[in-house]
Amino acid sequence: MNSLYDIEDLIESYDEVVANVRMFNFDLDFDSDLRRQLNQFRSWYYVPELDMFGPSKFVGYKNMTSMEYDRGYNKDGEATERALRKIFRPAQRSNPRRRALEEKLRGFCERYGKKPNKAYRINIPKYWV
Repeated sequence: MNSLYDIEDLIESYDEVVANVRMFNFDLDFDSDLRRQLNQFRSWYYVPELDMFGPSKFVGYKNMTSMEYDRGYNKDGEATERALRKIFRPAQRSNPRRRALEEKLRGFCERYGKKPNKAYRINIPKYWV
């Protein structure tokens, strides 16, 4: 991997993702640089217990913070996607919750004056129906 991070730094559990999604949402209130990037994120992960989203490159590494994130430099989005695929699945168009999740993502981004990237994808936990 061409990154300062390597495979050992990738998440291994749902609990790690939950902690990172919580941190991402907390950091948004204090990090204007992170807020500016909202419309650049394409792959979103939804945690129902928190009713929150987080982007793959942020939530896919262990113990991530906005300071560690550094605009995604030295992060491998493909590696995080592979790690997250073990725990999450895409919210298919046939999923009855998809429309509500799309509206929720739009509302989330709008709170910070942004719109989701046109190529966004929403992923949900595999256990969630």
